[in-house]
Amino acid sequence: MRNNKIRRILLFGMILSIFPLGNAYCQRLERRFSFDSLYNIGLQKINSDISISRQYLKELESNLNQLTPVQKAKTNYLRLRAIYASKDEVIALENRMLTPPRPLSYNDSLIYSARKYLEKSMPDKAIHLLMEALDSLTQSSEKAEYCRINLCEAYRQKQEYKKGVEMLNEILFSKREQSALNKAFAYNRLAALYNEWGNMAFNTADSVIKYSELCISLSEKINSKGNLALSQNELSVQLMRKKQYDRALELSIKSVKNFKEAGMFYSAMNALINQSNLYIEINRTGSAFQVIEDATNLCKIEENRNLFMRVYLQFARVYTLSGNYKEAYEFLAISNQLLNDFFYDRINSQINEQSARYDLFTKEQKIREEKQKNEFHKKQLTFLIILLIFLSIAFILSFFYFKLRRKEFTKQKLIEAVIENEASERKRIARDLHDEIGPLLSAINHYFQAYIDAGEDDKKGIQTKLHQVISGAIDEVSRISHNISPYVLENYGLNTALNDFIAPLKNGNRIKVDFTSDFSERFELNKELTVYRCITELFNNTMRHADATIVSLEVTCRNKVLCVFYTDNGKGFDMNLAKTEGMGLNNIRNRVETFGGKLVIESSLKNGIKVSIEIPVHYE
Repeated sequence: MRNNKIRRILLFGMILSIFPLGNAYCQRLERRFSFDSLYNIGLQKINSDISISRQYLKELESNLNQLTPVQKAKTNYLRLRAIYASKDEVIALENRMLTPPRPLSYNDSLIYSARKYLEKSMPDKAIHLLMEALDSLTQSSEKAEYCRINLCEAYRQKQEYKKGVEMLNEILFSKREQSALNKAFAYNRLAALYNEWGNMAFNTADSVIKYSELCISLSEKINSKGNLALSQNELSVQLMRKKQYDRALELSIKSVKNFKEAGMFYSAMNALINQSNLYIEINRTGSAFQVIEDATNLCKIEENRNLFMRVYLQFARVYTLSGNYKEAYEFLAISNQLLNDFFYDRINSQINEQSARYDLFTKEQKIREEKQKNEFHKKQLTFLIILLIFLSIAFILSFFYFKLRRKEFTKQKLIEAVIENEASERKRIARDLHDEIGPLLSAINHYFQAYIDAGEDDKKGIQTKLHQVISGAIDEVSRISHNISPYVLENYGLNTALNDFIAPLKNGNRIKVDFTSDFSERFELNKELTVYRCITELFNNTMRHADATIVSLEVTCRNKVLCVFYTDNGKGFDMNLAKTEGMGLNNIRNRVETFGGKLVIESSLKNGIKVSIEIPVHYE
């Protein structure tokens, strides 16, 4: 019993000792997992309740040392948004960043503010201030020269490399006397321009090395830490491109050290980004991560958000190479958001600047600009009218030209169709005369000669046969004459003519014809004749080539369009062969298209033929 009691006491004591540790662990776990909710709520409340956002931001910043790099980046972004949510804080930040540490002259304050804008990658604002300073400075003075070199740096940031290179060449190789400090600065900025330009017309790599080494040499003589660091950084980048990694890394480390000693922390951050890229090139991802993390400690995000945008983009690259895609994606998202915010603010700023400049215009300038605008619009309108007239004339001429060409083409096709039709008719008539009338005339001649030579008893029989042969010849001549110019068609119309043409075929045993028609109206004779010729041509083709036993013909008239549907169950034919060898189909097509009609033919071997003809008509 005593031992059991001791065990219970010891167990209770252990539970009491463990409980605080477990509670502390739970608190750390809760803190870690509550970051996303604090960050997201703080971000959501920026526009609706800034006090809550600041409260959550304060709580996150109090635990900054326990946060991951991504969480630190998100905390920085929340801090930036909280500052830019208040106009007063933005103005205070601008004043703090742009106010000189000591009283300066008007021109010096302009140059100082321009330099600060260049450090924040805002070249448009810097150019405006530098131009204003140049207007009031003596052009040959040292300050004016310094202004122009900074102007070239602004052109570099705007990617107007050619303009910057030309201006720096003029500064360096002019006969004006220059200070060693300005000369070193000019060498360095020229190297930077060549480093980014990459113009194939120049050997930019050698130019970068040349002017960087000139700047390093001169900066060491005059003990200019800033220019020395700038050139060491430019030269390091160029050597990295040439894969001279050891010397590039040595120069990069020196440049970061010199930037920090010169108080140029933004430039040090930029150099650390380049150094991170160098470590990546030599497969030292851990070192690349460390130097980019060091860069985040050199200034606050609100001081230079563009640099932080580049830093976070570099974090994304390092994490990607490490295979940590989730962290890489989150850093990339923050970087893109900073970029979007920057351009949004920049556009608003430019709009405000333009509005302010417009308000400063004098009435005389407004009138002059309005006059120039009107003259320009007048010239533009005149040009557009002339262009429109020219295009209209060209269009009209082209329209009539193509219309004439089409008319000539149609006329030529019609002539060819008529010639081909006439040739076909001549051949058919000659064939009918030769095959039908010729034998009958020979028979008549034979019977007539037999009648002369016969005796009285045989003449009566010969006379009967002669009469039959002559009647057959008369009927055949009548049939040929009917085919040449159908009398029934001219007097009684298409429907009756077709019935008259088909009747002998129905009476024969060779082929079965199914003919239907639902109209009796008359229309233009030339169209009636065309339709009649097309149908008879189809029947002739069927009789001669198709070996068909059944033919179906349907003729209807719908909405002033005559429709003919013709089919047979013959052996059919190859459509491509029919197009090249004729078979009367091209003749039919030309006749139909002459009157604006439409012909559709479908056929294949052993499947007969289907023909559809549509011709617009007007009833008489």
